[in-house]
Amino acid sequence: MLKVLPVILAVFLSVMHFQFYDGSGNATEQGFISEPHNPRNHLTQDSSRRNEVTAKVMSIGEASSKDSEIILSSSNVSEETDNFNPINRDENILRLTWKIVPFAVKYKVYNNDESFVSYTSGIEFEVPPGHANEDFQITALDFDGNVIDEHVKIATREVNPTAPLTTTEFDKMDYAPAYVVYSWIPTKDADHYEIQLIKNDNVVREYVTEYHPKDDNFDFYDPKPLIDEGDYFWRVRGLSADNTPITAWSKRNESNSFKIRKNARFCAIGDSITHGGGSISVPPSTAVYNWETYCKVPVKNLGKSGDTTDDILERFERDVLPFKPEVVFIMAGVNDYRSGILAWHSVMNLTAMKEKCIQHNIKPVFITPTPLNSRLIRKIRFVEAPPSDWHEHMKYICDWMRKQENCIDINELFMDGDGNLREDLSVDGLHPDAEGKEIIGNAVSDWLNRYLDSLMPVY
Repeated sequence: MLKVLPVILAVFLSVMHFQFYDGSGNATEQGFISEPHNPRNHLTQDSSRRNEVTAKVMSIGEASSKDSEIILSSSNVSEETDNFNPINRDENILRLTWKIVPFAVKYKVYNNDESFVSYTSGIEFEVPPGHANEDFQITALDFDGNVIDEHVKIATREVNPTAPLTTTEFDKMDYAPAYVVYSWIPTKDADHYEIQLIKNDNVVREYVTEYHPKDDNFDFYDPKPLIDEGDYFWRVRGLSADNTPITAWSKRNESNSFKIRKNARFCAIGDSITHGGGSISVPPSTAVYNWETYCKVPVKNLGKSGDTTDDILERFERDVLPFKPEVVFIMAGVNDYRSGILAWHSVMNLTAMKEKCIQHNIKPVFITPTPLNSRLIRKIRFVEAPPSDWHEHMKYICDWMRKQENCIDINELFMDGDGNLREDLSVDGLHPDAEGKEIIGNAVSDWLNRYLDSLMPVY
């Protein structure tokens, strides 16, 4: 039956015409654009708006109810890039890449009288024959189109690439996250994408993204946690509207490969602030916006974007216990008070998490959640504006955490004079960016250093 599913899916997709609508309700046009537009927020995957902020997918095969992955295919995992002949693609395509500029939401690439916009640290576009080695100016822009860096240095230049370029940075992480986010440089002319997760040379998960005629289709949040031990890598290829591959599979490398092991002394569970990502357009698959990056002691990331305390409590035992941690950092609540969930309910869930930790001989350490900035949230319009009394509910949660045996209090470090999230630490009013993640990572690192020192014998 599993062998038949990919065929059924291909036929189904070929007869369906998918459209993706932006926040205004208008269908967007495919291809690169000459002027910046507002991208979907690639950080917020909350269930109430999930279909608006992430491509719909269809999973070919599901994990079993036990702690194991179904093998979808044990063949066809070879890399066929060198022998692949692109179908229906322009023959003069240039791919440029560059390093992420903190706080940049998008980049503008200038080529003579033309310009192109990219929401990733790379772009593919057509150039006239013989013009691939010309000088190109890359400018980093904030959400409003203001220049952050006028001369971004080109890192790589590739003519007529035959496969997508992945942008995950698992090689820069101490542990692979439990909830993997797959990200890549968008392929010119790709209608949608196929993603495969491969474990020990067997395909165990496969997704096909929805038709998405927009140039910011460059990531996918795996909805299922990765708990089963093994050696993994993932790959992606571009598809046409009729599901014909227009590229080879992306190449395997250190940055898209990782190991899952069931021993992690220190774990962190929470929402998107724990999961990672920043500046709206940078997903958690990159290291610069993950607070775990700045912690000097390795911490396993069990965060899941969009989670409320209800969601975290529901998955707590499934996602935490397999890794047998000694300490679990719990940072949760911001999605509760931004969406109108009452603080007493949040504290009830946090108390239940604490009890589960004690039951399993795990030390719970609470990290106070960060404030919101309603002005920025209304400006970006990626989620509903929070209720007017969110400050009171945030304070109630933080006060409860401060009374616990172990608490890392970072809440006030993020506040401006009015008690809102500082605008110099966030683009969208909800997620702290690189500097904010560094504040959290350093605070956790300081707590861990004190904790580890307390375990040292005194002579």
